[in-house]
Amino acid sequence: MKPPEPAVLSNVIGQIYDSAINAELWPAALEAASALFGGVFSYIALWTPTHREIRIPAHWSNNEEMVVRYKAMLPKMPFWNIISQYRMGELAYNRDMWRRSGITESEMLRTEFFETFATPYGLRDVLVGTVINDGINVGTICLHTPMTRDLIGPEDLAVMELLLPHLRRALTIGNLLDMKSIESAGLGSTLDVLNIAVLLVGEKGQVVHSNRIANRLLEDKNVITTSENSVVTHLPEVTSALKSAIERASNNEDKLGYGGIGIPLYAKNADAPAAIAHVFPLNSGSMRPAFYLGASAAVFVTRAEQTRQPATDVLAALFDLTPTEARVMLEISKGQNRSETAASLGIAPSTVKTHLTRVFEKTRTSKQHDLANLVLQLMPPILRS
Repeated sequence: MKPPEPAVLSNVIGQIYDSAINAELWPAALEAASALFGGVFSYIALWTPTHREIRIPAHWSNNEEMVVRYKAMLPKMPFWNIISQYRMGELAYNRDMWRRSGITESEMLRTEFFETFATPYGLRDVLVGTVINDGINVGTICLHTPMTRDLIGPEDLAVMELLLPHLRRALTIGNLLDMKSIESAGLGSTLDVLNIAVLLVGEKGQVVHSNRIANRLLEDKNVITTSENSVVTHLPEVTSALKSAIERASNNEDKLGYGGIGIPLYAKNADAPAAIAHVFPLNSGSMRPAFYLGASAAVFVTRAEQTRQPATDVLAALFDLTPTEARVMLEISKGQNRSETAASLGIAPSTVKTHLTRVFEKTRTSKQHDLANLVLQLMPPILRS
């Protein structure tokens, strides 16, 4: 597979973000994403592996009859036992799933799912990106490829890794909005009925509009406030992460990684986050510029969930780390060396070295001791495990 042209990839990312504002646009966004891989069927899925249940809120296919048949065959899909093994940010594809299942390709192709569904409909491989794994539910984006193209390879994985943080951000924001669409007319009143705080900001974090819940947060000054009309928090590192994500969202949404998804906001002298912030780009696309004139990004602030954020999610949000980089940082900060970290994560020592180099660069540190101090400073004991 040839790498997509930057303009093509940018267009797909734009469609993904527009779908967060209007969920009816997801099929078109999934079709555009599928085109990057020569795919014929793609969908968003929420799996509950323990009950072999699945919800598919959006899909695209060039054969709707196949989609109906697929949903009927899902209980017999041969990969149920390993779905929960994939952590947030990890990619799955047939060869990797065969390996994890401990069976060969020929054995897999003889299963009922392949013999009576996948093979007759010409499906050869699938590329799956994990955007949620809370221990109960696993959320994924799935793209099926046909017999007419090769099995999923390194180039495909590289492109999906670029798309995955954008998909996660769009799905997170879409879930927070919980409405079909937002029209430019009457937008202020629309934001005010939301039960979450929404701050619409400029490139430097200056607030250009805030809904009633956000106004209360800003006035209270306990979790998030403003300084010279720019959003700030009590911890300089958290403020830096927030403003960095806003700036990237404003200038080039394609470069937005995992930073800005789930930034923990602490109240004064608190041991655990009181709220979570998500940064969302508004400059591009067909839907988002109408969100609010003069705003280049939105900051959604929600109450911290009763179930605490995984430590790796916190580190990814604060330092724009990939999920694997965050896992390496956490293990190294615990005092593990590279070999021990590699063994813990099931990756090669050379891969740990590569990720660690990026971690040092993104956190502006150079020593293991520095990483440990960062974790101690930014993640109270309740979050470190």
